[in-house]
Amino acid sequence: MRRARRRDDLISHLIDEGCNDREILGECVTFAAAGMVTTREFITVAAWHLFTDDELRQRYRTGDERERFALLHEILRLEPVVGDLFRRTTADVRVGGTTIPSGALVDIGVTAANSDATAVGPEPQSVCPGRPLADGVGDAVLSFGDGAHRCPGAYIAIQESDIFLSRLFAQPGLRMTRPPEVRLRPEIAAYEVVRLIVEV
Repeated sequence: MRRARRRDDLISHLIDEGCNDREILGECVTFAAAGMVTTREFITVAAWHLFTDDELRQRYRTGDERERFALLHEILRLEPVVGDLFRRTTADVRVGGTTIPSGALVDIGVTAANSDATAVGPEPQSVCPGRPLADGVGDAVLSFGDGAHRCPGAYIAIQESDIFLSRLFAQPGLRMTRPPEVRLRPEIAAYEVVRLIVEV
């Protein structure tokens, strides 16, 4: 159907790029599933922040979409689901007085970069939605990656998180009855937040 009538969507784009059916299926599955685990973890950690900070929760509950998104980006900046990204250089890269050769595996410390005061301003460890950022720095800094490997579902992840959390925190009598447990996945410096229990 898309081959006969193009739409403004991923499948039509992939057809225009000359992809075959198998490649299109692979891309669609990747887009559909890639962010499920990371978005789930982020929703839980964002809820934990909101449950434990009355002022932040009030700002979230009364803010418009732009303000809520800014708050979620700021929590994600401080709590990146994946704390390390591994990339290979495609050319020699000069950093300070050192040259990293082409083809080298580089460990990018997302958590450290997201707290760099030269990029995010003063008090980099504080939650400050809407903080002024240096030129070229994204709302969640490197939490969604950057460049050619930037997460293509970044907007969807924030939107899904906001839809769930705004409805959750609109429930009367909502309370957290058990704080979550945090597990770490050291291979990517990622967290898993489990067993957060709430009641309404």
